[in-house]
Amino acid sequence: MAVNNNIAGILGLGSYAPEKVLTNDDLSKIVDTSDEWIFTRTGIRERRIARPDQYTSDLAYEAAKRALANAGLKPSDVGYILVGTACPDTPFPNTAAWVSKALGITDVGCLDISTACSGFAYALELAASLVDCGRYKHVLAIGAEKLSAITDYTDRGTCVLFGDGAGAAVVGAGGHRIITSRSTCDFNYDALHIKHGGSRAPHTHESIEKNGHCIRMNGREVYRFVVDKMVTLTKEALDRAGLKPEDIALFVPHQANAYMLEYAADKAGIPRDRLFMNIEKFGNTSGASVPMALDEAVQTGRVKKGDYVLLVAFGGGLSSGYSLVQW
Repeated sequence: MAVNNNIAGILGLGSYAPEKVLTNDDLSKIVDTSDEWIFTRTGIRERRIARPDQYTSDLAYEAAKRALANAGLKPSDVGYILVGTACPDTPFPNTAAWVSKALGITDVGCLDISTACSGFAYALELAASLVDCGRYKHVLAIGAEKLSAITDYTDRGTCVLFGDGAGAAVVGAGGHRIITSRSTCDFNYDALHIKHGGSRAPHTHESIEKNGHCIRMNGREVYRFVVDKMVTLTKEALDRAGLKPEDIALFVPHQANAYMLEYAADKAGIPRDRLFMNIEKFGNTSGASVPMALDEAVQTGRVKKGDYVLLVAFGGGLSSGYSLVQW
């Protein structure tokens, strides 16, 4: 499969995490758990939680502002906004439209991407495509989540995982080149889903009382999918670019579970010292996790000019995707 010799690249990055910290000890007062139980199974110590009056678009806006500043651009330079999210502000207008309002811009394309934890991976590939085809000069690709709004805090298996946050990339010609990317879906409803809220199962009084609007997950199925898919997609990305595992300077995966990611990296031949994780501080922030982690990696000097950085994500659907970027 030939490499797409595109011109699109990342011009700027930004991320945002709410101020409130929810620790494992805090959760132990809500459900039957402990700091040791959570950390030894997930690698998570704490996560951030948005205020009641803070919405997904507010988090996205903060990350977008920082990404634009990092790129040396103004909101008026943006032609299209893509937001990957599992918890939109409203069914419509979409979250991207709310972000455009917050940025003070009109007459721009606004689109939400509903692939849960793969949302940013999808958004980045679409953003690069919109730039490559010459239709748009600058595109905002954002992953933003207020997962606290769709987390069941009586379900120990899921409530210990999720946090809120947002990350954004400005995509345009030049910059840190997006060498190749691909998005994919292998349908599996039972592994990871939200049952109520769509046309298949509209909300009812009973569904709301039973938290039918919250995330449900089969951990074993997700684990198997993630490990297999991460290995497969990593090999594919390397083959498409004519690279070897040792050529990857930094591997930035969706921050789902620290031990699962280490195991998958081992199987893919990626040295652990090249695996970037910040899950201990932020938990699983779904579609926001990859751009938040990438921004932190860049800010802390883990990426230098010429480095190959591989971004890999996976989420509800079961969806997945990757982008190989040369810094």
